[in-house]
Amino acid sequence: MTICECLILIKAVQARVGELSALRNEVAGTKTYFEPKKTIEPNYSVVKVDEKITKLRQWLYKAEAKVKQANAITQIDVPGDVDELLQPIQ
Repeated sequence: MTICECLILIKAVQARVGELSALRNEVAGTKTYFEPKKTIEPNYSVVKVDEKITKLRQWLYKAEAKVKQANAITQIDVPGDVDELLQPIQ
C-alpha cells in the first residue's frame, strides 16, 4: 500500500469510527416515548460496537505510526534557502 492510499484509508476509517461512536451512543440504552407509548430496544450490542471501535482505533494508531516513520526517513529536496525566505522585510 502506498502512503497516499494509506492516508485515504485512514480518513475513511476515522469516519467509520465516528459513525460507530454515534451508533454506540444510540444503542446504549432503551428509549421510551410516551405519546403514543412506544419503547425502542437497541438492535446492536454496545459491547460489540465498542470492540469494533477499539480495533479500528488500534489500526489507526499502527497506520499513522507507519506513515510517520516513513516520512521520518524520506528526504525531500525543497528549493530555496529557509533563512532567506523567513528574513524580515527591510
